[in-house]
Amino acid sequence: MNFKNYLRIIDHNLIRPFEQGPHRPVTTNADGEVPKAVTEYDDDDRRMLAEDQKAFGVLTICLSHEIALTLREHTTAKTLWDALVAKFEGNLEMKNSRKGMLKGEFNMFNYIQGETIASLISRFETLITKINSAGIDYDQIEINDKLLNSLPYSWSSSVITIKRTTNLQITHS
Repeated sequence: MNFKNYLRIIDHNLIRPFEQGPHRPVTTNADGEVPKAVTEYDDDDRRMLAEDQKAFGVLTICLSHEIALTLREHTTAKTLWDALVAKFEGNLEMKNSRKGMLKGEFNMFNYIQGETIASLISRFETLITKINSAGIDYDQIEINDKLLNSLPYSWSSSVITIKRTTNLQITHS
């Protein structure tokens, strides 16, 4: 997700609370691992606890008030992150369903009567972004070919020329 990339930019140490959960300062005695008393915390414990709080704070400040209210029972960055992923990305069945819908949208993509070329390209770029975000892989030839075949009839001669003279595997930014 892009949020984790954002965290890496502002402070790469903030990833740990999302992936491993909150730091639990422990010490070992005859009974095994037991929680440390606050007075026994060392500098690493205090630093990691501060990272936990900062990670949770960064995530919660990004949420709208309405979303935050539905997730207020989560008190750590990891549990809140996991709840957000479950809520907005869904389970495997939901992800597969979304992929199927995007593939169908790609297959059905076409020019809409009266649409400008700029609008057509913008719609297509939005669709390709969604497809890439969903982890669907189309090779560049399929993508370029789909866009060319979606152009209005008035572009037919240009499309034929482009297909005959251009390497459709090339990515253009």
